[in-house]
Amino acid sequence: MTIPTSSDLAHYRVTFFFGPEAVEHRPDHVRCVFNVKKRSWKGGVQVAVDVAQDHLVRARERIGYPAWLAELLQRVGQMDHDEVTRRADDLFVQAFCACALNLALHTGLEQENQVIAAEAFGAELDRIIDEQPEQLTERIRLELDLEDISDAYIKEGETTAKSEGV
Repeated sequence: MTIPTSSDLAHYRVTFFFGPEAVEHRPDHVRCVFNVKKRSWKGGVQVAVDVAQDHLVRARERIGYPAWLAELLQRVGQMDHDEVTRRADDLFVQAFCACALNLALHTGLEQENQVIAAEAFGAELDRIIDEQPEQLTERIRLELDLEDISDAYIKEGETTAKSEGV
């Protein structure tokens, strides 16, 4: 399966509804819920996306999330670190669930409320994590309104170059 492009998803309007929250009777899973409306549908549906905690742990490790977040946290005040970390962790889960939802939308959804199981799209999600980790990290960075790390390095380099007369 190919990684869906935004043009593949243009027929849908997706709104984040809530989550992550624990999945009842599955303490090792969390869930995010989205409202999904397709242009041809008269109304929208709710789509819950479940994800296993161990898949999230592996995804964080694969993209170097702890180091990435630590670098971003250097740009916020020390007092805000705990709050930003908690919010970033929630946003990571939401972004991961959104990637799974995008994969489901790419294959087509029925117009009914549904749950996308944690087991669905496992290999495809791993491929996204490996090939396009920014699909997760950019959502987090933008939502937190934090400067892109590479932008910060460029700005620092420009400032250094200007002060050295380069």
